[in-house]
Amino acid sequence: MIGFVVNPASGNGRGRKVWRKLEEVLRNREIPHLVRFTTGQRDAEQFATEWASDKSEVTIIVAIGGDGTVHEVANGIYRAREANAAIQVSTAIPAIPAIPAIPAIPAIPTTPAHSTKPLGHVPAGSGNDYARGHGIPLQPLLALEVILSHSLSSIRCIDLIKMNNRIAVNSIGVGLDGRVARVTNEAIYKKLFNQLKLGRLSYVLSLLRVLFTYRTCSATLSMDGKGYLASKVWFIATANIPFYGGGMQICPKADPVSGHAELCVVSAIQRMELLRVFPQVYKGTHIHHKAITFYQGRRIKIDAERPLDIHMDGEMAGTTPVTLEVIPAILSIIVPQA
Repeated sequence: MIGFVVNPASGNGRGRKVWRKLEEVLRNREIPHLVRFTTGQRDAEQFATEWASDKSEVTIIVAIGGDGTVHEVANGIYRAREANAAIQVSTAIPAIPAIPAIPAIPAIPTTPAHSTKPLGHVPAGSGNDYARGHGIPLQPLLALEVILSHSLSSIRCIDLIKMNNRIAVNSIGVGLDGRVARVTNEAIYKKLFNQLKLGRLSYVLSLLRVLFTYRTCSATLSMDGKGYLASKVWFIATANIPFYGGGMQICPKADPVSGHAELCVVSAIQRMELLRVFPQVYKGTHIHHKAITFYQGRRIKIDAERPLDIHMDGEMAGTTPVTLEVIPAILSIIVPQA
C-alpha cells in the first residue's frame, strides 16, 4: 500500500493539480493507495509518523509538494523509526546472567538502520532541491513512475543532519541565508513567482532585499573537535546535497551517502563582490573564490558574536549557537534506477 502525503498549497496550488494527475493514473492502473492532505504546519510530519509505524499497512510514504513537505515527511519517518526502535528495546527478552555478580548484557535491536519504510517524492514546490539532488524527475508523472517501478536497486540509504531533535534532508543555513529564507517565506511575491512558474526567483529577490542591510559578524566553528575562527561571516551552509535555494550548487561535492556534511563558509567579502560572485553559485564555479572556504564534518558546532538566523531545508529553525550531527545511512529513499 502506498501512502501519499499531499501539500495542496505547495507551489501556490501546484500540489493539488499534481495530485489530480497522479490520482487518475493510480485509479486507471488500480494501484492500492491512501492519501492525506495537509492543512497546516507539521500535518505532513504527523501523517508520516502514523504511516511509518510498524502497525500501519502503508509500505511506501510519498511526499507530494516542495522541500518543506519532504522535510516534514522525513522527520515523521525518522520519529517513527526512533519510536519503533525504543519499543523493540523495551520488549526484548533480557539476558539471564550466569553469575549474579555479572550484569546482564542488554538486548540489541536487530532491525537494521535501512529497514524503515522508504520515502518517495513527487516534486510540486518552488525550489525542488531534494528532487534535483537525488535525480528525481521534476515532471510529476515521471516521478510517479520512478516510485511505481522501483526495486531494491533503486532504494538508497542516505545520511541526515540532526539539529535539536529534528533532521534536515537537504541543508542547514546560518546567517544571511537564514535571514533570506525567513524573508522569502513571508514574502507576497513568492506566490506570484510560483504562479508564473518562476519560484526560484523568489530567493534571488529576497537576497537582494537582505544583502544591502545585512551586517556580518565573527563566528567560531568546530568540526569534529577542530576549531576555526572566521571574521566578517556572511553565511555558513551545511549541506547534504549540492543543491540549495532553488537550484544553486552551494556545495558541489556534498554527498548524502558520504557519512559527513559539507560546509561552505562565505566571509570577508565586500557586498558588491558578493553580488558579482553570486551567479556563479548556479554552476558551482564559486568554489575557487578566495573568500569562500569549504570544510567537512560529522559533528559541527557553530556560534557567533550575535544570534544568527537558521533554516533547515528552507524552514526557520531558531538562531545560533547550534550543534549539528550527521546521522549516517538512516533514511531509505526511492531514486531512479542507475
